[in-house]
Formats: sequence, structure tokens, C-alpha cells
Amino acid sequence: MALVTARTQLTLSSGDAEFVPFPTTVLIADDDPSVRRLLRIAFELDGFRTITASDGDEAIAALRLHQPAVVIVDAAMPGCNGTAVCRTLRQEQGWGPTVVMLTGRTDVADRLAAFECGVDDYLEKPIKVVELVERVRYHHEADALRSSGSRLLGSVEVYDDLRRRLESAQPVAVVMTEIQGLRPYTRHYGFARGESLVGAVADLLLELARLESDGLAGRLGAQDFITLVDPARAEDFTAALHSTFEARRSSFYDPVDVLRGWIDVTDRTGRTHRHRPVRLAVGVAASNPPHSLHHLDLLERAAELACYARTAKVGPIAFDRRGAVS
Repeated sequence: MALVTARTQLTLSSGDAEFVPFPTTVLIADDDPSVRRLLRIAFELDGFRTITASDGDEAIAALRLHQPAVVIVDAAMPGCNGTAVCRTLRQEQGWGPTVVMLTGRTDVADRLAAFECGVDDYLEKPIKVVELVERVRYHHEADALRSSGSRLLGSVEVYDDLRRRLESAQPVAVVMTEIQGLRPYTRHYGFARGESLVGAVADLLLELARLESDGLAGRLGAQDFITLVDPARAEDFTAALHSTFEARRSSFYDPVDVLRGWIDVTDRTGRTHRHRPVRLAVGVAASNPPHSLHHLDLLERAAELACYARTAKVGPIAFDRRGAVS
């Protein structure tokens, strides 16, 4: 049941009817009725049409019947869980719908496993409803605006290639790259410039990956990237990534913001916060035969190192010294 908004009304003027297309359909699948109600209200107030499901089996039936453009799915539901729902969606409807998974678990391994099954984004409970709606709009609108980012491989394709390399005992380094400060940047400059920044990072990763003999770049979620390179080249690759981004970073900001070195962002309560320029946090983990790792273990190491690299003490790049990246 969708609320009637300015986006869904028929406007009559001088006897002529102007039809406004029906809003984007969002499927909300969660076994908690209070969560379903809260999300339904939030998305309908933002102009979406919603349908709901209380378990995985209902979600799959709704997917087939309504073919929604956006799916919000709880990771743990009765019947089919969120992972099974996502796999069914990708098998039957491909990569068109945007999928956001909600979970009460905070392990990096769970997040990576979710991306492996084909989700576009992943949020930990308790969720901020405003953030969820913003994430959905980000992914959904990015499909229309993104140009360079669309050339990156999806998470499933990168995972498959990583598995292939490990199964064939090929040395490989996983470079996990996060954009720090993207959300305040987008709130200050708007969605289009935020997506332009993401596209610039995607272009840079593609540019550098093409210089590697077996380089491969892909995207995870809204602001994370994964690149596969030869372990012997990992330090040179990440050094080039860091130095080139730093050299180009000022071009993403207005001159006045470059001069003062920060941006002011007002939150929804009216308070203003000062934010430093965006930066990249990079984590690198390698697998070298005969001591090969499972692909999820390798991805988890790289993701944890990227989180570690967010701290000022460590700096922008963190290596797993247990591997052979040196």
C-alpha cells in the first residue's frame, strides 16, 4: 500500500492529464513486523511503493510476482534465509534489482559472504532508517548516473576469479580499498558529485589494474573496492594508488574548501560538523603457494586490514605481514 505523493498523483491542467509513472517498488523482507512497518512507512514517505514479506519463502514468491527494483532482506529469517533469497534473485532476475541485506551479526566474514551471494550493500542492526533509505537511493540512482564505475566487475565475478587463482595454486594479493568520508562529502556536495568521486576512484583502480599482468578490479557496496594483483607487485600498486589519489583529491573540492582543508556538514538535528578531506584506507593480504588460503579467509584478512588502515597511527595502507607481501 503506497502513500499518494506528488510523484504518484495525476495532475490535471486545462483538461489534460499528465501521468507520472508509478514509483519504484521496494520489497521489504523481515520476520519482525515492527521492522517491516517502520521501513514500509519510511520508504513510502520517500516516494517508493512497498511490498512486504515475513519470511524467505514469502520473499521469493513476492520476487517472482512483483519483480521489485529494490530488495531489503534480513539475513536471518524463517524458511529461506537472506542469502538463499539473494541467490534465487540473482539466478532468476540477474543483476538489475538492488539488494541490501540487514543483519544482526558484525563479523567481517559474514559481510564478505553476503557480497559473495550477490548483495549490493550490507547494513548491521540496529539500522538507521534514514541511512538505509539514503543507501537505497544511492545504489538505485547510481545505476542511471554511473559510467566508469559500471566497468568494474561485481563482487561475485571477483570472488569467482579469486577462487580460480587459489585452486590453481597461483599467488595472489587482495587489495581492499575503502573511501573514508564519502557520506559527509555527499551530504555537502550532493549525490551527483559523490558518485563522481566514486567513479574517479573506480577509474583510478581500473587504470592501475590494467598496468598489472593479471590485475582485476571490482566494487563492493557503496564505497569499497577490491583488486587482485600479483603479491610481488602489491606494494608498488598500492603506493601508486595512494600517491595518485592524493594528487587528484583537490580536484574533487571547491577551491575555498581546498584552502581551508575541511568541509562543514550540517546533520538532521541542525548541528554542524567539520570533516577532513576524503582519503583511501587500503588493506592488503596475500596467498602464496604452498600456503594457500580459502578465498573468504583471504578476503577477511584484507577487509580487516583496511579497517585497521583507517587509524591515523597506521597510515593509509596496511599489509598482512603473515603473507609474502614485502
